Amino acid sequence: MVLRICVVNRTTIISVALIVLCALGAITYEVHRRFESMASNLEALNRKVDQANQVADSAAAGARAAMQQAAEAAEHAKAAASARSQAEQLQQRAEVGQAQAQTVAQRAQEQAVAAREQMAQMRREREEELNHMQEVLNRIVQTRRTHNGLVMSLPDNTFTFDFDSAELKPKNREILSRIAGILLASKGYGLSVFGYTDDVGTTDYNQKLSLRRATAVRDYFVEAGIESGILTMRGYGKTSPLVPGITEAARAKNRRVEIALTDTSIRYDLSGAHR
Repeated sequence: MVLRICVVNRTTIISVALIVLCALGAITYEVHRRFESMASNLEALNRKVDQANQVADSAAAGARAAMQQAAEAAEHAKAAASARSQAEQLQQRAEVGQAQAQTVAQRAQEQAVAAREQMAQMRREREEELNHMQEVLNRIVQTRRTHNGLVMSLPDNTFTFDFDSAELKPKNREILSRIAGILLASKGYGLSVFGYTDDVGTTDYNQKLSLRRATAVRDYFVEAGIESGILTMRGYGKTSPLVPGITEAARAKNRRVEIALTDTSIRYDLSGAHR
């Protein structure tokens, strides 16, 4: 009896042990299965976390780039605003400068008009003075107009020198004295005395003789009170005859002294037009 109980108890214990082992195995399997599932889920979760981190990093990089672009855009906008302000200031200055330039140009134009009117008036006055001087001088010697002023011609028949002489005769002095009286009353002119001879004699001889006679006339004007600084002289000898020919009448006209009166402020053409 006791043996049967022991056998039963042993069988029961073994059964219980087997059941417990089976249960433990099932539990262990379930735990392992769940652990693997959890590990798989954890791995998936880690992947998602990594993906999320990558997305976050990308977003952060994009945000930083956007911030950099925004900062650059702000700097560009600031520079553009500064440039626009400078451009506006430059435009204002340009407008002021243009207005000033227009004012200066207008004043210059007005001054130019006034100067032209003044010059025209002075030309008219000088024209009248030259006309009057020509009229008066023509009563003494033959006087003609040139583009520079007047030329007085003293031919041999009215203004004579002895042979090979530059000494002024009393008649010559009288003519020069009357001319000097008119010239002394006039201002703003230069005087040039030119001597000429006929074709008789050598070129060198006639050039020197014509210069001596021009010098004699020039010295007389200086003695009469005409300022020496406005007087020049030159001898042309026989190189510039007034008329062609070798007759005595032609030679008498070519043996001459000419006095050129030059307007030092205004020039005229032969017809009296100004230039």
